[in-house]
Amino acid sequence: MIQVNPYQRLIYTSRAVDGGDGDHLQAILTVSRRNNGMDGVSGVLWAKDGRYTQLLEGPADSVAQAFARIRIDPRHSDIAVLDDRMVDARQFGEWAMAGLPGDRPDMASERLRALLRNADAEIRRYFSVD
Repeated sequence: MIQVNPYQRLIYTSRAVDGGDGDHLQAILTVSRRNNGMDGVSGVLWAKDGRYTQLLEGPADSVAQAFARIRIDPRHSDIAVLDDRMVDARQFGEWAMAGLPGDRPDMASERLRALLRNADAEIRRYFSVD
């Protein structure tokens, strides 16, 4: 039997309690990459103007566990789910978690555009580049 839509994709936004600066973003990414790599979750985390926008994708139970950790993380507040659906393919399968602005804030928008270039239009609309 063929499994249809084997992955969950969840996109949310939250207010970065600490402002989402580089040090806090790097700390979040370090833990996310470790956990997500073990759990089979991939995605992208974008920090801009004191807000996080994140896409998580992978097995439904793993995405649910990752999002449960985020919901109790004191670095996030005002969490709002933007999209939550089952999909048949990953958009960011090679990334345990891509994070921007990263170490080159001056290039962040350009890097996000490149990262999202091949992503579905329904995903791109959630990530404010300009």
